[in-house]
Amino acid sequence: MTITARRRLASRISLDVLEVGLVDSAMTLAAQAFTSLLPVMIAASTFQRLQPLAATARDDLGIDLPPTDSASVGTTAAFGVLGLLMLLVSSTSYARALGRMYGRIWHVPIATLRQAWRWLAVVLVIATSVAAAVICHQLKTFPAAGRLLEFASVYVVGALTWTAVPMLLTANRMTTRMCIGSGLLTATGLSALHVASTLFLPRITHTSQNQFGLLGVMFTLISWLFIFSGIIVVASVIVSSVAKDDGPLGIWLRG
Repeated sequence: MTITARRRLASRISLDVLEVGLVDSAMTLAAQAFTSLLPVMIAASTFQRLQPLAATARDDLGIDLPPTDSASVGTTAAFGVLGLLMLLVSSTSYARALGRMYGRIWHVPIATLRQAWRWLAVVLVIATSVAAAVICHQLKTFPAAGRLLEFASVYVVGALTWTAVPMLLTANRMTTRMCIGSGLLTATGLSALHVASTLFLPRITHTSQNQFGLLGVMFTLISWLFIFSGIIVVASVIVSSVAKDDGPLGIWLRG
């Protein structure tokens, strides 16, 4: 690819990012993710089986959830019914928001109400990826190559997840190569975010909590989710822009 062609592609990507409304799209996804994340965090502080998820939140985000024994039996039972329904509704809302984002960027029809099983499948895929990521984080305890194994496994989980999600939400109307490209780019950005989060986010969260209490923690969390969502949006835009290019990579993506 010549310098002129690369500049033309870079300009197209920049214009497409502006056109899609990065801030609005990322904030919409972040808000939907926030409403889905809170029930999970409550569950992590209530059920013993979800304590590894609570430990991951503490290590990566600096959020120290209450211990399991602090919840009463009645609270646990209430969350078991109401929390499950709340989590299901909020998670499908997040899946629908993701679908609208992919449809707007890639200009394709998305899953409809008749294909609601695809929204549930996306919820299952994302929930499975979270559980798999928790297991992957435990690989860092291995001697010598533990950190490398953790990073590589988290990347693979992310790539598989964010390849499957657009395939489901666009009802297979996109080429497999475009979905794979989006998955790889998204996983690359999210892996970088994970590294940055483990290095800086706990300190930022503790500072916000000391200054503003719970409000500071929530503000830090929504800011992190905004960056998380922005990575998903930008990766999708880049794939869309490259796929419209007449170069070899664009032809390959469309094929």
